[in-house]
Amino acid sequence: MKKQSFLAAAFLLLPGLLPAAELAGVGAGDIPKTEVAAPSRPAPVTPPGVTIANYTTDEEFTFESEVAPAMNARINALKAAGVTTLGGRVVELGNDYSFIIDYLPTVKGNAALPPSVLLETYKNGASYWLEREAEDAMKACTANFRAAKLPVLGSYLYEAGNDNAFAVDYLVKNLLRPAQEYDVKFLTYTGGKFTFESEAEKAVPSYLALFRQAGVPAIRGKAVPSGRDYAVQVEYVVKTGKAAPRPQYSVARYDARETFTFDKEALAASKTALPKFAAAGVPPLSAVLRPEGRDYSYSVDYLVGNIYQQGGVIPSAAIETYQAPETYTFDSEAKQALAEKIAAFNAGGLPVVGSALSGSLGSYTYAIDYIAKAGVQGPVYPPPPQY
Repeated sequence: MKKQSFLAAAFLLLPGLLPAAELAGVGAGDIPKTEVAAPSRPAPVTPPGVTIANYTTDEEFTFESEVAPAMNARINALKAAGVTTLGGRVVELGNDYSFIIDYLPTVKGNAALPPSVLLETYKNGASYWLEREAEDAMKACTANFRAAKLPVLGSYLYEAGNDNAFAVDYLVKNLLRPAQEYDVKFLTYTGGKFTFESEAEKAVPSYLALFRQAGVPAIRGKAVPSGRDYAVQVEYVVKTGKAAPRPQYSVARYDARETFTFDKEALAASKTALPKFAAAGVPPLSAVLRPEGRDYSYSVDYLVGNIYQQGGVIPSAAIETYQAPETYTFDSEAKQALAEKIAAFNAGGLPVVGSALSGSLGSYTYAIDYIAKAGVQGPVYPPPPQY
């Protein structure tokens, strides 16, 4: 009997348990709840999918029978460019007809075609009073691009205020990051200036040939209006990645430190500077004059290769400056020391592209601008003593 009374008392003392009489006034919300973990479920499986895109054209045909040959020719052109096609269909355009081709907008990472290239336009920013001067500079610059093995698609003059300027359209490789697949991208290029549409139509094959010689598949060419004149428009295809473009080469500019009293002197000096860049293995593009106070100087545009690394991009070549630590009483002494130092730099594999004397009587010195290539460290000299 005592044992039963003890058990009953213990039961009433258990936490969370109340006598039946008291439970009658307790609501469901007053009863503490026990958290129960949800049963684990496997992650959802995403089935493989393929995106199919549509290639469209602005071409229109009067008769339905004309569409099939044109569509089949375009399918063959896309296949030759490395694009996977999935057939096409004829569509009605009012009273006319056209076609649509299904294709895959991606290619495998190891696919050779389409190529990964960028179409860039170069302008040196200089203006020329005479059209003949601008045209001569344009021809020389175009030849320099071709000497650097960069395909040129076209060059042209344009108005810069009351003067003339020039531009060069060229192709450069896009060094894509390694990936399992890349995107296919259709682009257009418009070039040339023709008075009559018939002249532009006759020039279409030559523009298509320029692309093909550069290894870029041209899908189609046509004559298009361009202001009061006509031009040639070429449709082409490339592969591209998700990240920003990574051109193989970039344009850099060197500002010479020499100054000249007359612009003709600066122009002559700029022409002698270009071969120095070429001899150093750094392709020059063009030289431009610039005012330097009341005097004149010049700048040189040149090509540098881009070395892409995880931390960023490193130029394959750069122009650095050596400032002589010595000072000289007479400028003749400084000139002789400068000539000797230039010879030493050139012999040491650091091509000199510019130099200049500075100072006054009793304290002449000089500076040398030289080309240093990636992986080649320039000379390191101790700083001059401080007095």
